[in-house]
Parts: sequence; structure tokens; C-alpha cells
Amino acid sequence: MMLNVNDFQNDAFKDLQILVIGDAMIDRYYYGHIERISPEADVPIVDVNQVDNRLGGAANVALNIAKLGAKAHLITITGEDEERNLFSELLEKEGIQHSLLKAPRRTTIKTRVYNDNEYVIRFDIEDTHDAAEEVQNKLLANIKSACESIPFDAIILQDYNKGVLTPKSIQAMMLYAQKNNILVAADPKEKNFFEYQEVDLFKPNLKELNIAFNKSVKGQDETGLKSLCVKLRSRLACKNILLTLAKDGAVALSNDEFLKVEAHERKVVDVSGAGDTVIAMASLLLALKFPISKILYYSNLAGGLVIEERGVKALDLKIWESSLGI
Repeated sequence: MMLNVNDFQNDAFKDLQILVIGDAMIDRYYYGHIERISPEADVPIVDVNQVDNRLGGAANVALNIAKLGAKAHLITITGEDEERNLFSELLEKEGIQHSLLKAPRRTTIKTRVYNDNEYVIRFDIEDTHDAAEEVQNKLLANIKSACESIPFDAIILQDYNKGVLTPKSIQAMMLYAQKNNILVAADPKEKNFFEYQEVDLFKPNLKELNIAFNKSVKGQDETGLKSLCVKLRSRLACKNILLTLAKDGAVALSNDEFLKVEAHERKVVDVSGAGDTVIAMASLLLALKFPISKILYYSNLAGGLVIEERGVKALDLKIWESSLGI
């Protein structure tokens, strides 16, 4: 399929209202330089000269939505800690409307340390147990309240296995969305993989799909990929599947239409957050009622645009339009 610049004329996304629900976090980066070894132990010392805090997880999905010109709303759970305040400030800075539910847990922080351009180490501060039933009930009440006050065009369920999305909450959200005719897209992880029944768009990656079915299908095996997608659709009764294949591109299944696109040639620097960009773009296009062929093509293109720079990065509208020649 060839791109069509007319698909994105007149600020195509500007009137869309998208609700993102799921595991959100702060991606923190320490940049510095190693010149010496610690006298305390045989480990390098990084002299840090820059600290960067960015929105991650479901918050990065919401950031992609906002950067592309739509109206983003985020509902998630945070800890009762100081990092919650920083997280809220980052959201407000980007103009993302949000409802942050406090819970007796830690706000998730993923910290990466760089020696110049070399990725040295990552350490995580997080709690990954499912949110308590009381917290889940409050979360669902917040979601219902938001949906009653805002005419959302789509809901994105962004799962990072950190406990915000549970079988109970997923089922309740799906029932509510279906009752109110709101499109739902889901980006799963292994834990709740088969809980997303009857979603409008399901976007796993190949690793997650292979784990779910205990298979080892390769990204070049179109026959094997189609077979897995057909099994997945049967299991979930979902309308569309968008399966990302990393360096091998992506495939999609809708009705009896199975499509594949190759990855665009890129200088791969950091793939962190590429999946967030893919689900954000796919959901926007789904809300605009684009056919699956275009959702596949443009989402694959969008994901490739954010892997050429270090760290988690959202896709900016100017970069997107430039890539299309608009």
C-alpha cells in the first residue's frame, strides 16, 4: 500500500477524544561519563551530568495521542509518594487530562543509566501485584464518571503487568464500553493476555503471542503468523488484530483479510516505547474508521519513527507530517 497524504489533511486527529487506561510510569534517565572505578568495590562510577524524567507506559501512549493533536485523557493508579507529584506535573506540562488514583503502593519508576551513549544499567522501583478490590472499584467509578462527561471516540487499555488492569476490571471496562458504543483497543502483556474479549483492536507483539500459545513462530513465517492470528481471533472474538514483528514489520488480520508490511529501514537506536506509538496511532486511525490496511501501514510507519533517538520518545505531529511529505 502506498501512503496517501490526503488521509491526514485538515488536522485529522484534532477532534478526537481518546481515553487511555493502564499501567503508567516515569522513565528516568541518568546521563554521564565513566572515568574511574569505585574504591569501595570493583564497579564503575558514573559522573552524572543530566537527569531526564519522561512519561512512560500508558502515560507515553497518552503523550503520543496528545503530540499527534488529539485530546488525551489518562486514568491510572499511582503510589502515595513524592513521585506521584512529579508524575502529575509531567502530565500537566504536556496538557494531558488525568485522573490519578492513590493506592498503597509505589509509583513505578524505570531508571536507566548511560555512560555517554552506552546503556549501562537499568533499575526499577515498582509494585506489580494486582490493585486491591477497593482500589479497582474506585478506578472503575472514575472511568464511568469520565465517560459520562466526555464523548470518547476510543479507549486504549495499556497493560504492562503492573496491576492496574485485572481480569475483573478488564471485563467491567469492556462491558461498559460495549454498552456505550465506545471502540476499545488493547495492548496486552502475558498475564492478562486472553482477558481482552471482543476488543475492536488487539495489538500484541510476536514474543507475547508465541508465549500465549507456546509457539516459536518467526517473523518471516507468514503461514505460521496467519495461523496464530486466526487462533487468537477465535479465542478472543476480537474484530481486528495488529501484530508487531520488530525488524520484520507487522501483520494484521481483519475478517478474512491477512496483510503484512515490512519494517521501514531505520537507524535503530532505542526501541523503548515504539509499541506505545503503534497502539496510539492505530487507535486514532480506528476512531477515524480507517480500513485495517491503512491502520497497519501507518502504525508500522509511526513505530519506526521513534526508534532513531535515545530513550522513550513520543511521535510529534510535525515529525509525522514531515514523514508523509505534508
